[in-house]
Amino acid sequence: MRTKFLFYVCATITCINALVSVGFSLAMVIGQPLAVVAAMYGVARTVPLAIAALIAVAIRSYSGITVLALLLAAIQACDAIVGWISHDAMKTIGPTLTITSAIILVRAIRQDVLRPGNVR
Repeated sequence: MRTKFLFYVCATITCINALVSVGFSLAMVIGQPLAVVAAMYGVARTVPLAIAALIAVAIRSYSGITVLALLLAAIQACDAIVGWISHDAMKTIGPTLTITSAIILVRAIRQDVLRPGNVR
């Protein structure tokens, strides 16, 4: 039961992370006519991640959510670096908290799944 709960928490954070990235990319396409091409590259990269996250949740794929959570955490790490370089505390703290929660949840799920006698 604990594994299922952890899975859904991790899956929710992963999907929100991916969908927020899509939202920001689409907002750039719509709102910044001078940066449309760069924003379209962002959309091209974020939409497949969001779709993959939603599919992984739909089929209840523990390994899929784990991989996507770690991949999106790596993307957030890059966002945190950009925030750090631009001296923007919120653009550094937000991604850092997302990374931390993803790593904690993935570790908890992994430990719970590997526990002897555990049934998903």
